[in-house]
Amino acid sequence: MAEWSRSHNREMKNNFKLDNITRENVKRLKPYSSARDEYVSDGSNMIFLDANENPFENGVNRYPDPQQRSLKAVLSTQKGILEENILLGNGSDEVLDLLFRAFCEPKSDNIITLPPTYGMYSVLANINVVENREVLLLKHFQPDVDTILRTIDNQSKMVFICSPNNPTGNSFDSERIEKLLKSFHGLGSY
Repeated sequence: MAEWSRSHNREMKNNFKLDNITRENVKRLKPYSSARDEYVSDGSNMIFLDANENPFENGVNRYPDPQQRSLKAVLSTQKGILEENILLGNGSDEVLDLLFRAFCEPKSDNIITLPPTYGMYSVLANINVVENREVLLLKHFQPDVDTILRTIDNQSKMVFICSPNNPTGNSFDSERIEKLLKSFHGLGSY
């Protein structure tokens, strides 16, 4: 499975262009920059008075690094992934919402979910005014890949594949997932 994942990732890198599905207004955004972003620590304990940090040490008087540089460096080394390809958030719901906001145009795009599955996908689709096209799992809780592929159109930006699935707890057949990921040109969340 690990070797399939590495070869699949290499293949997807060659064929998939994230820029092709990113919303135009998101591409034009300029990143917010704070004093914490602009100063990379040399190990000294800096106090950022311009960021309203309290100069008196009390354990909670400093903002954390908004880019999570230290943690990303460790994860990059452990997982063999470039730091710029790591997205961290305050739990899965925040990361999922960021995906919706970055890639799905409200009132235009759609996502595909595979019920029974994690309920937050539907909640976030509603919040972000994105159509949720549901394709029920088959009898043994496996994805119906042919129906999924027929459901996908040019406005389908993401397919959510929860693994292990919530609430059924099962994993999906790797051949089904590989077929789906090779055929879908949006974001496959697995």
